[in-house]
Amino acid sequence: MRNIQRYALGGLSLVSKFSFIIDLSPYFLFASMDYPLSPIAVDGLGSMLTFYIPVVLLTVFLLLYLTRKRPPVEWNELYAVDKKTAKKEAWLSVGYLLLTQVILGLSFNMGLHFPGTDIYSTGSHSQTDVWIWAVTYMITYTVLPLLWLRRRGFSLRKLFSSLQWIRDLWIIVAYWALDFFGPILAGATDFIGGITASQYAQGVPLGIFFNALGAGLPVVVMMHMIFIPRVALLVKNKLTVIVLGGLFYSVFSIFDQGVDYSTLAIGLTSFTYVVMTQTLVGMGKATFTVVTGNPFIHFITLHVVSARVPFDTRMYIEIFKLK
Repeated sequence: MRNIQRYALGGLSLVSKFSFIIDLSPYFLFASMDYPLSPIAVDGLGSMLTFYIPVVLLTVFLLLYLTRKRPPVEWNELYAVDKKTAKKEAWLSVGYLLLTQVILGLSFNMGLHFPGTDIYSTGSHSQTDVWIWAVTYMITYTVLPLLWLRRRGFSLRKLFSSLQWIRDLWIIVAYWALDFFGPILAGATDFIGGITASQYAQGVPLGIFFNALGAGLPVVVMMHMIFIPRVALLVKNKLTVIVLGGLFYSVFSIFDQGVDYSTLAIGLTSFTYVVMTQTLVGMGKATFTVVTGNPFIHFITLHVVSARVPFDTRMYIEIFKLK
């Protein structure tokens, strides 16, 4: 009972802290000054209250409480992390991510999720556009970083053999269902209606394939195999690691669909909205790895195999003209 009360008080404390963050967020300051809002930044308060804060409460604090008795993850063993170089390598990953995001976003209009900063509409993008995005992101954030990890003694085979899928199955099923059905039931997607069974059968796996190449695996490698293990080895407080992981993910999202950097004013609302919201999403993703040591769970529960399916399936059906 005391543990429950302690975590409940911690949750209430978190709510108050996030309320404070919301009040002081630069996004709300700029919005109150009537700075123009990009498409992604419309109704920031409503988005925070109805989606982003609930995500944090359910995926961060509830999961931390439910897994509180688990032994700590052996980061140095699973991910071949050397504590002497961990800090330098963590900063290196941040610098590499920020530099490549700026280059790919400003020069080629590419973001973590297709189609970058553009707002997709029927006929606006081609199959070639999808392939270029997926291959570019795969090479930049999966292939090259994995080669770098391998040079430091990291072994995918050793990692896979150490993962406890059966132990973590309840986490995968429960949170996948929440993230998959939540947007559908909330009416936030166009997943239901006007799509045939044949189109679903083709479009769902096709979307998962491209999103895995262009978004899922890059986040798995850069954030969950490189950044989080090094930070977790240096910082013993799980919540601190989770917050830093969230901030790292927000850098991955600065060129997401609907941002606009055409002017300073609208660029400020775009950037501050992304940091405010995607830090919270990233905290949810980070929690799965921090409590399990498994970098792939978030891929299923809070990314490619869950919410991205209802959000992106129709787009891929239209672009690839699936019948």
